[in-house]
Amino acid sequence: MSDKSQNRKWVGHLAALAVYVIFGINPNCSKAVVPQYISPEVFTAVRMLFGTAAFWLLDLLVNMRKPKAERVRVEKRDMRVLIWGGIVLAGTLIAFSEAFRYTSPCYVSLVSATSPLIVMLMAAAFLKEPISVRKSIGVFIGIGGALMIVLFTWGSDANATALGLILCMVNILFYAGYLVLTRNVSQRHSPITMMKWIFLYGSLIVVPMGIPFFSRESCPLVFGNATPFAYISLFVVLIFATVASYFLLPIALRHIRPTTVSMYSNLQPLVTACVAIALGQDIFTWNKPVALALILIGVYLVTTSRAKSDLQ
Repeated sequence: MSDKSQNRKWVGHLAALAVYVIFGINPNCSKAVVPQYISPEVFTAVRMLFGTAAFWLLDLLVNMRKPKAERVRVEKRDMRVLIWGGIVLAGTLIAFSEAFRYTSPCYVSLVSATSPLIVMLMAAAFLKEPISVRKSIGVFIGIGGALMIVLFTWGSDANATALGLILCMVNILFYAGYLVLTRNVSQRHSPITMMKWIFLYGSLIVVPMGIPFFSRESCPLVFGNATPFAYISLFVVLIFATVASYFLLPIALRHIRPTTVSMYSNLQPLVTACVAIALGQDIFTWNKPVALALILIGVYLVTTSRAKSDLQ
């Protein structure tokens, strides 16, 4: 492998690392405002609208310095992928926000640690990545860790509700699909070009869904009736978890495999748990580190298997 290729991989790894550290803080900040100060539906709509405005503004600033002939146009085949990307991203953020009605930030992040396993299966189906014995063992160990979250806390932890955990899994399924779906387009277009269209198409879905829930009673934060910490949390979600993370995600996908990108999700439960326990949003229970250890072992086995290009 050349030094140039190695440097590009490092760029991808650093981008993925930054994304999942942000994603680790995101559940805590989101829980601080949802649903107490803003309904999940309006919260998702605000995120999508803010992301749309931010990426279209960035695109305008970037293209102002370029001659018209040098501006990149999105082909029809890629635009179709970006439309689907907007739909899938909308589903991801809707399930993410709704989950906070029924569970805690720690459970959202613990379930998210299974995303490398799901991405691996989707990559095998759609990107023709091979599934080895090593990967298969990793899948079963990781699933065992995920099941442990449910089986050992059912009925004893108020945060482990059925609907909450189902929404967490729906969120991960959509997110895994998003990584696999947008991987090839990320090779051809800049992160800003991709995200301005993805957020725009996603907004067309979530904004109409959020309008019926927009009121002073369900969204006091929007009407200036919330704590300073709630506004700080919303600021972190909008700037970092919405714009910065989804700007860095295509960069990571450009340089490393979707399964490798999702590997960094094992950082998310660690970051989330530390912040949640410190803020009093959750409690420490013995099953969480054990479940996380099983998930990490599964992730390690999956992501250290050879890629299709390596085998060729």
